[in-house]
Amino acid sequence: MKKEIRIAGLGGQGVVFAAQLLGKAGVLEGWCDSQSSFYGPESRGTSCYGDVVLSRESVDFPFVTIPDILIALCQEGYDRFARDTTGFILYDPGRVVPDPSLKTSHLPVPCEEVAQRELGKKMVANLIALAAGCARTGIIKKESLIKALTEMTEESHRPVNLKALELGWELGIKEVTSA
Repeated sequence: MKKEIRIAGLGGQGVVFAAQLLGKAGVLEGWCDSQSSFYGPESRGTSCYGDVVLSRESVDFPFVTIPDILIALCQEGYDRFARDTTGFILYDPGRVVPDPSLKTSHLPVPCEEVAQRELGKKMVANLIALAAGCARTGIIKKESLIKALTEMTEESHRPVNLKALELGWELGIKEVTSA
C-alpha cells in the first residue's frame, strides 16, 4: 500500500515542517518514507509545497505524482493541485474557495481562524491542518504525530504545538463522526 500526500501553501505557513513531521510520524509507524519540498528563492509569501510518499514497501519513486491527499493552505496551491488529487482534499476556507465541479471529497477546516482564536498564533495553522487530515483519513495515528513533534521541536515551542495538534485532531474527528 502506498499513499501520496501533498501539502500546499505559501512560504512562512510551515508547509515544509508539516511535511517533515508527517514523514517522521510515518516512519515511527513503520512506513517507508520519502519527503521532498519545493519552494522559490523568495521563500516567504510565495508558493511552496511539501510532498510525502508513505509506502509499506520500499518507495520506488520519491516524488508525489498523483496525490491521494491534498492539504491546501492557500488558493494558489489548491488551484494548482486539486484537479489531480484522487482521494481527499482538506482546505482552509479562510484562504481557499473550492471548485464545486470537483468530485473529490473536500473537508473545510478553518485552520488559521482556530489557531488565532484558540492559541493566539496563526503560525500553527499548519499543525491543525495536518492533524485534522490525519484524523479524517486515519493515515497516521495521533500518538505518532505527537511523538514526532516532540522529537522535532524545541521544548519551548512544544506546548502550543501540541495544543494545535489536539485542536486539529478534534476538528478532523468531528467531521468524521458528523459525516
